Amino acid sequence: MYLVMKRPRTGAPIRPIWFAPLLAIALLAPASATTIARLSLDDMVAASDTIVEGKVVGLRTYWQGRQILTEVSLNVTRTHKGAASSKLAFIQMGGRVETPFPVTMTVPGAPVESLGDEGFYFLEPRSPGEKMIVGLSLGRVLKGQDADGEFIMHDGKRLTAGEFADEIRRAIAGQAHRPDPGSRR
Repeated sequence: MYLVMKRPRTGAPIRPIWFAPLLAIALLAPASATTIARLSLDDMVAASDTIVEGKVVGLRTYWQGRQILTEVSLNVTRTHKGAASSKLAFIQMGGRVETPFPVTMTVPGAPVESLGDEGFYFLEPRSPGEKMIVGLSLGRVLKGQDADGEFIMHDGKRLTAGEFADEIRRAIAGQAHRPDPGSRR
């Protein structure tokens, strides 16, 4: 089947040659994607030099070269691995800056933090003195709340924060990751 497009007033055919440059531009436009390798809890623990439970209390977004970065500040409620501290900050890619004009940069697979978020944060060194989340969004496990109480969803299982902390402790100790028979699924 051959499709001939015609100009509305004159009825003259529109030659496909005019569409070739547009098609070429569309096909040559850069496409991007992010592939995140699935990490087990043992993998996340091994990659982390710091694992904490905490609450997001500050967000500071800024330019670094041609990238937008966000510094996330946590009030730490519990340290599972690494040096204990009541406050901690880490860097993540993306965010929104207002100067010199409003720009938002998102990174597929990277978490977007909000003030008040609470959860477990698996952190690794980024550069001297800086930390970042392990495996983009995989290293952030947020706490949820519903009518049944506070919970964590991990590996398709619903756990209490205490049950998840126990799994982290077993992984740190090098014990095989095994589900708690009392956990709700």
